Amino acid sequence: MFYGLRNLRNHIPNIITVLNLLFGCLSIAWASHHHFGIAALFIFLAAIMDFLDGLAANLLKAHSRIGTQLDSLADMVSFGVAPAFLVFINVLLMFSSSLESHPLSSLSWNFGILIFLPFILSIFAGLRLAKFNIDTRQKAHFIGLPTPAMALFFASAVYLFQTTEIQIFYEVMNTIFFWDGFAILFSILMVSEIKMISLKFRNVRWTDNQFQYLFIGISVILLVSLQAMSIPIIILMYVIFSFVYHLCN
Repeated sequence: MFYGLRNLRNHIPNIITVLNLLFGCLSIAWASHHHFGIAALFIFLAAIMDFLDGLAANLLKAHSRIGTQLDSLADMVSFGVAPAFLVFINVLLMFSSSLESHPLSSLSWNFGILIFLPFILSIFAGLRLAKFNIDTRQKAHFIGLPTPAMALFFASAVYLFQTTEIQIFYEVMNTIFFWDGFAILFSILMVSEIKMISLKFRNVRWTDNQFQYLFIGISVILLVSLQAMSIPIIILMYVIFSFVYHLCN
C-alpha cells in the first residue's frame, strides 16, 4: 500500500505536465474556431501547469528523466505551436476579405510568407527548448526568453486585439507588420544569449533580488490597474528588465 502511494506521488508532476499538454491542444482547437478568449485562457492555464509541475517535483522530490522530456514536449505544444497558431488565425481573419476573393493557393508569394510567418515562433520555441535541456548555465537565471513568456505575450495580445474598444490599440495592432515584427523579435530573443531574470529566489535579500522585487512590484500595480491589458506590457517590461540585468551581470 505504502509503495503504491509513493509510486503515485512520483507521478503527480507528470500528471500536471500532461494537463499542460492538454490545455495546449485545447487552445489550438478553440483558436481554429475563432474563440480567441478561450484559446488564450487555455495557454494561461498551461502556463500555470508548467509552474506547478516544477513546484510539485521539488516539493515531492519526484524528479525524473521522463518528466524532463515530457515537460519539453508539452511546452513545445502549449508555448510553441499554440501561440503561433493563434497569431496565424488572427492574421487570417484580418485579411479575411482578401482571402475570400483570393484563396491561399493563389496568394502572391510575398503575401503568403507574411501570413505564415507567425509559425516562426514554433520553430524558435523548439530551438529554445532544445537548448534549455542541454544548457547547464541556467540555474540562477534563464538565457534567452522562456517560451511561456513568449506565449503569454501573444495570447494576451491577440485577445486584446479581438476585444479592445480602445481605437489607438486597435490601429497599432491592425497590421500584419505588427504581428510579424513581434514574431521575429521574440524568436530572436528566445535563442539569444541574453540573461533573463528568473523568479526563483535563492534568498530574500534585496541586494540579491532587486530586479525580481522591482519587476514583481510593478507587475502587481499594472495588473490591478490595467487587468488583462497589462499582460503584454508586463512581458515587454520583463524583457527590458532582463536586458538591464544582463548588462549589470
